[in-house]
Amino acid sequence: MHHIIATVRIADDVDEPKEKGVRSGYSPHHKFASVDYLASGVHTYENDHLHYPGETLKTRISFPSWQYFKDAVKPGDSFEVLELDRLVGYGKVERIL
Repeated sequence: MHHIIATVRIADDVDEPKEKGVRSGYSPHHKFASVDYLASGVHTYENDHLHYPGETLKTRISFPSWQYFKDAVKPGDSFEVLELDRLVGYGKVERIL
């Protein structure tokens, strides 16, 4: 079950861009300003192609711990996409499902 639809940009302006690309099933961490911890989530993209730094994608995201922070996330909220402390992208919540 997906919890949000977001616009996600795979960063090309960071120290270590995600050069090998990502596809549906990618499971990074997400840092929301309104949540005190990193939230793991699984991304589903509109197709099963590899996507690379610089691309902006419509993304459905499922969070295993959604019930603990769902009231803190609202449409319009921005977030960082991370691999632990490595910044790999940016996102904006478009819709809560």
